[in-house]
Amino acid sequence: MANILLEGNLASISFPNLVQLLRLEQKDCKLELSRVAVSQSAEMYFSKGQLKYAAVNTLTGEDAMLRIICWWNCGEFKVLAVDQAEMPSPNITKQIDWILLEGMRRMDECHQFKALLPDLASAVSFTQEALDAFKWDRSDPPEWIPHWMRRLPRSFSIAQLFDISTLGAEESCAALKSLLYTNATVAHTVDGDVDPAHAPIQRTRFDSFSLIVMEYVGYDVARSLVESAVQEIGAEAMESLTFGQMVDLSDRLGLAISRMVGFDEGQDAMRKLRARITSLL
Repeated sequence: MANILLEGNLASISFPNLVQLLRLEQKDCKLELSRVAVSQSAEMYFSKGQLKYAAVNTLTGEDAMLRIICWWNCGEFKVLAVDQAEMPSPNITKQIDWILLEGMRRMDECHQFKALLPDLASAVSFTQEALDAFKWDRSDPPEWIPHWMRRLPRSFSIAQLFDISTLGAEESCAALKSLLYTNATVAHTVDGDVDPAHAPIQRTRFDSFSLIVMEYVGYDVARSLVESAVQEIGAEAMESLTFGQMVDLSDRLGLAISRMVGFDEGQDAMRKLRARITSLL
């Protein structure tokens, strides 16, 4: 069994402070981060307290560290003791002080954007005008929607935006900001309303399922579908569901999506929902 040195949630200790703590301890260790609701995971390796390697999903090196500093304000973390032989090849060349300062600078630069979309799980939907512009039978698709953004579902999280973007984090935010200002997209709070003053309240299982369902039917409909399906099962909240009930919930949601947008889409959603269950229990 892995030797766990420390574990907790980044809502209790900020990521920069956690990194500074590991540096002071001067240990050989691995730091694992997890955001189940948005399918995000990250890992870092420290050699005698010095950061040597970082990765978040497919992003690596200093870019991965800057993403985490700017956007990971909560999520489970675990610090594991490792041997030098377990260390991957280094992909960090800069000192951790420079990385932390650069991350803070970038946070300051995007503070207005984060006032509207403060978290990786913050949700955004394309307006109908933007969806109509996605039609590939047009000989001149509009340039105001970047090509790579057309691969996003009709509703998506900030985490999904970063995963699919071909640009850096700052450029990705700038592209989305332009669509928000032109009403091609709209941001949502936990209740589905536009509210730049409040961050979404995360309910891990509920939001994790809703983020999948909304890819097929949009943000507002997704939350309603999940709530209705939970009520049909006879449970007061998703947190109380057993494994069997979660499977039942996945099937019910898949069937509902099939009726609304098509059989293949419903089956695809069902597979994604069932795959998510094991990480939520």
